[in-house]
Amino acid sequence: MTYLGLGLIALAGMAQAEAPTEVIVRAHRFSAYVGDAAFSRVDITRDALQRGAAADQTLKDAAQASLFRRSSSLTANPTVQGMSLRAIAPSGAGRALVTLDGIPQNDPFGGWVIWAALPPEALSSAHVVRGAGGGAYGAGALTGVADLSLVPPQALQPYAEASLSDNDSHVFAGGFAVGGLGIHLLDQTLHGDVPVHGSQRGAADVETYGRDKSVLVNGQWTVGEGELSLLAGGYDSVRETGLKGAMARSRGDQVSLAYTRAPTADRNGYRLQIWHKDSDLANRSVSVQAGRVATTLANDQVKTPATGNGFNAAIRHQTPKSEWEIGIDARTGDGESREYYRYMAGAPTRYRVAGGENTLIGVYAEGTRFRGLLTLTGALRVDQWRTCNAHRYETDLTTHLPVLELALPGKEQTLASARLGLAYALTPQSTWRVAAYNGFRPPSLNELYRPFRVGNDITEANADLKPEALTGAEIGWRFAGARLSLDSDLFYNVVTDPITNVTLGIGPGTFPLAGFVPAGGAYRQRQNVGEIRAYGMEAQGRYVLGERLSLTSSLTVTHARVAGASGAVNGKQPAQAPDYSASVGMTGRLAKVDLRADVVFEGQSFEDDLNALPLKAYSKLNLSAGYAFTPHMGISVRVDNALDAAVPIQRSNDGTINYDTGRAVWLSLSYR
Repeated sequence: MTYLGLGLIALAGMAQAEAPTEVIVRAHRFSAYVGDAAFSRVDITRDALQRGAAADQTLKDAAQASLFRRSSSLTANPTVQGMSLRAIAPSGAGRALVTLDGIPQNDPFGGWVIWAALPPEALSSAHVVRGAGGGAYGAGALTGVADLSLVPPQALQPYAEASLSDNDSHVFAGGFAVGGLGIHLLDQTLHGDVPVHGSQRGAADVETYGRDKSVLVNGQWTVGEGELSLLAGGYDSVRETGLKGAMARSRGDQVSLAYTRAPTADRNGYRLQIWHKDSDLANRSVSVQAGRVATTLANDQVKTPATGNGFNAAIRHQTPKSEWEIGIDARTGDGESREYYRYMAGAPTRYRVAGGENTLIGVYAEGTRFRGLLTLTGALRVDQWRTCNAHRYETDLTTHLPVLELALPGKEQTLASARLGLAYALTPQSTWRVAAYNGFRPPSLNELYRPFRVGNDITEANADLKPEALTGAEIGWRFAGARLSLDSDLFYNVVTDPITNVTLGIGPGTFPLAGFVPAGGAYRQRQNVGEIRAYGMEAQGRYVLGERLSLTSSLTVTHARVAGASGAVNGKQPAQAPDYSASVGMTGRLAKVDLRADVVFEGQSFEDDLNALPLKAYSKLNLSAGYAFTPHMGISVRVDNALDAAVPIQRSNDGTINYDTGRAVWLSLSYR
């Protein structure tokens, strides 16, 4: 109730402020590349982003993006919050590049994205381009890119929202602009259900819990012929994912300074940007005793300090007949995990430090030519990836003697990626498009050097991992009418050397490096495994039935299988990759009440690479209703998972199934 009271105070204060009569929006970055129209793209509006409880949920509903597991960032451990597109093979490190005003949001050490650092109310749009070959967006866009933009300070109206749920969760979000600065605040506490249901549940199982605090500040000022922009933010996020004693806390901050001169018909534009980010992760893992009667501490990752630095410079040309851009970008990252492990009688007997450094420097050129009804676009990138100072040291805490000392050799590789697209306008409303592309994602420092544990499952690192590569093609059709809009395509993608958690043994047993794996657990190692061949279709549409009613839908169907691999994984469906995912939504207005209903569907997937642990298909219904009792103040009710569907998110070798949080009812009071 404290946050609801704070929200009411903020609403009262803002209600007394006079709203500006004119909004001036100044471009502080280049506009989205027009040539993206030749590829599978989804543009998500600010209204859609604000409706979601977290940005990753909105991206899942609108573009079938996915985290490693089915659960959202509101309950997931930070290390599985990396984003992927097209359900080819989700990964905790993320196979899609996520950027915020040009800054990569993927963690410098692990590649995951801390979505709690991105308050939905602060975002003005999300531009999603599926398929490899990141071009100007940057390297690492293996399955695509999600390019997020912040609301410019000149367009930011003061807002505040206080929300309370029936399970005592509460959220406060607020924002305002002052002196060319936009300031966004988020404070939320999230209580969830016990993930294990029924007779499988034991004393080891507890409710999920989350606690997030974040702030984002963006500034924008006219300087000379261009715009100087500042971005700064920080976050502190805690997750307890349902096992007694297991907890993760991620903290970090980022800052960026950029200068942009927009292109005009008679002069080129340019953009210069530098950025820096810090992150840290503490992650405590437990083992589950037989019968789930208790947990014991198994691994205490006390710190994972990491830093990332970057620079990009670009020149953009844009006229009614053509556009092109050339540029250079560079990223550096370093980090290491510091952790206690191999607990005996409640005390650790080993200490591990594992990490390294990486750099990624690339140059790119892309261009688009408009010739009547035909649009031809292409891009080429060349990147140099390098790792150095890699290490893994393990010490016996009883004798204080080293048990493992690895000074691992560095790696260096030059990689090229490209994309080519063609769009032909049959009519002013109808366009055919065809595209081909290739791209890559280098392994993260976490994948290369740090082993990890979840419950009784242990996964070893692999310093010999190679970058993943994707080659693909697609053909699609886009229609934009007055009431009906459709966008659909067929795609074929091949991922070469995908990084996969390969099962090497089942506990109980003792294995190299990992040591003892308890009963019900599995011993795995990250490996490059042959290739993944995936084909499918995706579509999204919107139909306006009238001024008060509209329908939306989106669908991705993917047939993905492992090929060219040795052993039992050959021919199997990649872990966590569903057969299909879809959503259907209806938005309407009855009297003065805004109504919305969404149904989300997801097909069967598998917990493991051997397809021995299936996760059943599910569907769930989300409902919301809102009423504005003044032009700026309103109240709303949202019901997540209204029918209380059981959504399986994880399955252990002993048959134990974890489920996502069930029905939750939210009441919100807002000022906008």
